[in-house]
Amino acid sequence: MKKFILFAFLVISASRSHAQVTSLDEHFNTFCAVLGENYPAYWSEYDIYADPLIAWTCAPSEGRGGTPGIGCNNYDGTTYYVDTAWLFTPQLNLSYYTGSIYLNFDTKFTSDAARLSVLVSNTYLSGALPDTGQTWNDITSACTPVLNDAGDAEWETHQVDLTPYAGSPLFVAFRYSADVIGSGQWLIDNVITTQAVLGVQAIDKKILPLCVIGSCTKGQMTLSYSAPAAGNYNLTIYDITGRKVHSEDMEAHAGANSCVIDGLTLASGVYLVKIGNGDIYGTAKAIVQ
Repeated sequence: MKKFILFAFLVISASRSHAQVTSLDEHFNTFCAVLGENYPAYWSEYDIYADPLIAWTCAPSEGRGGTPGIGCNNYDGTTYYVDTAWLFTPQLNLSYYTGSIYLNFDTKFTSDAARLSVLVSNTYLSGALPDTGQTWNDITSACTPVLNDAGDAEWETHQVDLTPYAGSPLFVAFRYSADVIGSGQWLIDNVITTQAVLGVQAIDKKILPLCVIGSCTKGQMTLSYSAPAAGNYNLTIYDITGRKVHSEDMEAHAGANSCVIDGLTLASGVYLVKIGNGDIYGTAKAIVQ
């Protein structure tokens, strides 16, 4: 029976998801006003269990501000499942944009027994099993603000740069995973593409201003940042797959700081640079030619 349901999912998904869109502006208000698997046009999902109670399901009043949203959990009312569930956007064709293009989305968790990851693929075959023979780049660590494993107990808007993948059609996937016994729910709302960098409110004391100065080379980059207090800070560099490629600690004084990071062994490409000390952090994009 499960095999038949899975086959039906693959056929339906393939028939629904072939169209490309050039932008996202999905607030789930129309399709998710009623509880159930009522996905917006060309959106789709895959769960390792054929159980609608633990799939990505509409949450009519649990979105941001009490509006409809969409959520996933691993509890069907009687059983906790070690689960993996994928929610796919329509296939995006962003080649029309000049300059950077970003994905914004709102998230919230109601229990930290599960994780949310954000992945992107230029080669995913619509309707295929996402975790079998498919190539996905995990860009969770590139999200700003950082999308922690434990999540955010209150609604928060995150942004991730899709520019490195915009040269050919792509899918974005939100992957829910619960690998411990216990109930964990994640909610998503307001998924949009934008060319505007996510604004940071001046009252947000957690953000450390950081920028990359000049051109980066494969062995060196120069950074400028403002530290609110003197102390030890950690510098981490991630590639576009989310893999950590460099990490070191540094001492900073209060106020403006600049530093040259050398001894790197980077390849050409786009990187995310993060500086923080646990209480505050800053991120910046670096391009190595």
